[in-house]
Amino acid sequence: MLETWVFVTIIAAVAQTFRSAIQKRMKPVIGDSGASYIRFSYAVPFAWIWVMGYKSFTGLSLPVPNAGFWFWVVLASLMQVLFTVLLIRLFSHRSFAAGTAFSKTEVLQAAIYEAVLLGVVVSVLTGTAIILGAVAVVMLSLAKADFREKGLVATLFSSQTLIGLACGSFLGLSTVFFKAAVLELDGGDWLLNAGYTGAMAVVVQTIGMGLWMLTTSRQELVASFTHWKQSFGAGFFGAVATAAWFTAFTLHAVAPVRAVGQVELLITIGVSILYFKENVSRIELLAILMLAVSIIMVLLG
Repeated sequence: MLETWVFVTIIAAVAQTFRSAIQKRMKPVIGDSGASYIRFSYAVPFAWIWVMGYKSFTGLSLPVPNAGFWFWVVLASLMQVLFTVLLIRLFSHRSFAAGTAFSKTEVLQAAIYEAVLLGVVVSVLTGTAIILGAVAVVMLSLAKADFREKGLVATLFSSQTLIGLACGSFLGLSTVFFKAAVLELDGGDWLLNAGYTGAMAVVVQTIGMGLWMLTTSRQELVASFTHWKQSFGAGFFGAVATAAWFTAFTLHAVAPVRAVGQVELLITIGVSILYFKENVSRIELLAILMLAVSIIMVLLG
């Protein structure tokens, strides 16, 4: 029988897929910063409804944050904001396949950061699976790239690639920092602590990014609230994804959780093949097989 963290991770991956789709749809309407901001601002009420509802249902008291908790939450929140802004900006580049591909190396980077910062080292089988999965997602992202203009080497060393690697690094760091924050909490249970950390994080991110946008991109900040009907869905699915990711991180090591979370790509590709009848190349089929094998290896590990 699969463990709880696996099911929670799949929920997180599916919710993240919906959230990203809404952000991408809103980007031309409210701009890069606005599309980044709605995942945080509209997640606040949903995150706290979950926390307070669970607290009332269980009768538990809210955990008491200490200085260590605030240190990790603020640092992790900053990393996640930077990741979001950079990833949205990748969509503005005419050719962003390489950048998107290398942003997916966050699973491999998270494994390294978790080992260095938290002393959590994955098994040989899991480590091999993470490397195999990282190679697979890079192959998938580059499979349909057009290299005629710059060539493969020039593309791989382009600014988009550097932004993609930075995205992966910021996301990998944020996941490890968030787990460190959860571990600092006393009281509550694992589900309440995870939800509380996520709720506090979106508050920090909403305030911090909101103040930044107030001075740099005020029109996009206003637009993000003007178009609330089209934007609040990003907050709902963002809150579900955050709560689910944090719960999974609490139950298991970060790197395997993120590795299993790559099932999001398999779901997306499955829809494109079965529903939209899109053609898939041999390289993509090989990458899909590699990614599926890597997820199975993580589960076995």
